[in-house]
Amino acid sequence: RPSSYMALSLKIGLLTSFTCKKILIKRLKELFTYIDSIEDLEFLNQELNHKSFVGVDTEFRRTTKDNMKLALLQINDLEEIYLIDPVLIGDPKGKCDFLFSDSVTKIFHSCKEDIEAVYSWTGQVMVNLFDTQLAEAFLDGHYSIGYQGLVEQKLGITVDKGETRSNWIRRPLTDSQLNYAASDVEFLIDLYEDQKQALIESNKLLWHDEELKFLSSRIFSPNIQADETCKGLTKAEEKNLLNKFHEIVLNISEAEEINPTLFFSKKSQKDFLRLTFSEGIEEASNKITDWRAGLIFDPLSDILQEY
Repeated sequence: RPSSYMALSLKIGLLTSFTCKKILIKRLKELFTYIDSIEDLEFLNQELNHKSFVGVDTEFRRTTKDNMKLALLQINDLEEIYLIDPVLIGDPKGKCDFLFSDSVTKIFHSCKEDIEAVYSWTGQVMVNLFDTQLAEAFLDGHYSIGYQGLVEQKLGITVDKGETRSNWIRRPLTDSQLNYAASDVEFLIDLYEDQKQALIESNKLLWHDEELKFLSSRIFSPNIQADETCKGLTKAEEKNLLNKFHEIVLNISEAEEINPTLFFSKKSQKDFLRLTFSEGIEEASNKITDWRAGLIFDPLSDILQEY
């Protein structure tokens, strides 16, 4: 990023191809560009399609499970932060296909609602994702740590939380909202670079990628419903089996240095056992991620022989 007024002026000069407004935020050496027209979005899309990765966040309004509207899309390409306004742009008309490119990694923190919000605007399912919250859980960190908490923990930087509950649909957005939105993508790439290397070194990057694909399939495809009880077991037997399953989960989590809730939450343990007694362990294993099934199949099969 620019370190002087001269560098900042040079950066502004490089952005003159955009007709949109340039906005200086709290620190003079930081700049973001507000994208509020389909023409600027098309130009930006061409630029971002050549990037290897971008940090992404969203602001949205959700009234019910199926009623969601994307209000703002924040992008950081390491050189610049862009705030894309879907409310003013309207139909994106396919001018943001970098979001769906296999060659551009999209870095989120806790991506579930973000990818739903993007879908509500574009009608397309995002691919090639990286999730810093999920990565942290694979690296034996907290399962549900927030972006602000992770940035403070890893980088020692405090991120503003002031506009979390803003009305993001109302226009115009305030300077405070825009500053907050920009800060939410400012450090995603820093986190990504450290976490990706750690996942590679621990042979968990493929686990992370598979987990995100599985998450996406659960969001955009019908959910698998497990039976309400384990067929053929009394409640006492089911409770005993769940206790044994939970012990297996804790042991594997400790050995593999992954968060146990990520690996198999208590609810997931119960659902998986009921699916196993309904359809058999091999069929049940086909309905979870390969990395998870590979770790759990043999030890769970051993204890199931007793039932």
